[in-house]
Amino acid sequence: MKITHYSNSFVSVRSQDYHIVCDPWIGKANTGGWQSFPEFSVDQLASQLTDANWIYISHLHDDHFHPETLKILGLLDREFIIKRFQTPILRERLKRLGITRIHEVDPFTVNRFGPFEVTIFPQMTSNSSALEDDVNYDLDTSIAIKADGYVFFNQVDNPLSLKDLALIRDYVVDHLGPIEISCIMSGAASEYPHLFLDINQIGEKHRIVERSLHDLGDWLRLLKPNYYFPAGGTYLIPGCLGIFNENIAQPDFTAISKYINSQGLPVQALHLEGGNFLELYEDQNIVRKGSDLTPSENNRENAIALHRQDRYDYENLEAPAWTALVNMLDTAHDNWVQKVSKAALKINQTLRFEIYRQLSAESGIPSSSELLGRYQLTKHSQVDAGSLIIHIDHRALFGCLTRHFVWNGVLGSLCLYERNPNIHYPTDLFSLNYLTLNSKDLERNFWA
Repeated sequence: MKITHYSNSFVSVRSQDYHIVCDPWIGKANTGGWQSFPEFSVDQLASQLTDANWIYISHLHDDHFHPETLKILGLLDREFIIKRFQTPILRERLKRLGITRIHEVDPFTVNRFGPFEVTIFPQMTSNSSALEDDVNYDLDTSIAIKADGYVFFNQVDNPLSLKDLALIRDYVVDHLGPIEISCIMSGAASEYPHLFLDINQIGEKHRIVERSLHDLGDWLRLLKPNYYFPAGGTYLIPGCLGIFNENIAQPDFTAISKYINSQGLPVQALHLEGGNFLELYEDQNIVRKGSDLTPSENNRENAIALHRQDRYDYENLEAPAWTALVNMLDTAHDNWVQKVSKAALKINQTLRFEIYRQLSAESGIPSSSELLGRYQLTKHSQVDAGSLIIHIDHRALFGCLTRHFVWNGVLGSLCLYERNPNIHYPTDLFSLNYLTLNSKDLERNFWA
């Protein structure tokens, strides 16, 4: 078994001249708000994947399911492996790309693909902190792959709790064998704390990193792999919001390795991101480490500077004047209220948009001269639940209302926030996925 890690959750697994590629993504994601890192020559990377037989797509987020990467790397003609989701959105989007060979597998089943035994595990909670959430949708997955007598567990960024993980571990051990190698995400792959304006970002970053290292220790004690490498949730912020890169709450490999050593954990931590590989040979007790590919850019600071002037996708949209935009918001707000009521969701906070002609934060705060206006969705009666203020460019808002963009991607990368008190209510933010215009609404002339 040979495992190569390129970036984020982009991992390949080889055995006996067969090849599974997991979540290939290069370039931009989240409507231009995330940039993959390290960066590679497209031609060199494509040459590494010419022998790929199967492509595993863990879930719909576009740093995992990225159509442009599938096209540019020439992967659309391969066989695809996905979970059988309750709502088949991922399958239908693959079909729209012209992909015809799609294997939908049920979770907690062992499936054979060439020399590989593959099991996919579903999302069981909506966040790894087990916070209460009324919009607990079926989205993420993890995967276990067995080949050459070895088992590799790839968490991806499935928000599994420790209880969830114990259930998965028991299944893997019983049906595939003990886990030899595991990649686990460490740190936050979310907009907190770096996009929140009214907090101590540096202090919160350190707190989250310390907690994530503690959680990583618990995971490694539970899974007991011999080898571990961090993967998932890594990216750069391009464009004008790139000033917030330094406060993304993700530990670097040095911090991870130091923590593992301090805890005396019997696992070898490996830094594979950037085209490095780990190869294990069946029945020979031989382990080989090396590099399959050299990145074209592997210096984080250089990459941030390189992408400082990048444009976001919403900058290509022409949004309507303020009056028409408010009319759209009123209609989308009615849709949101209906769906929230039908689903019996509990909205805890007062939700308000601060809407800008152009959102930028050169000094760490948005420019008040660019503020077009405010729009409040709801005022909650619970005073202690407080408020969530979302600073957003009017073109990004327009793109979400009209479904050019997905709210999850924009909220996770292209907005700035103020939250008082600083308490996370997952349902409140997730519910904004309902703040859209329906097909009949889109036929209306909001400019009239």
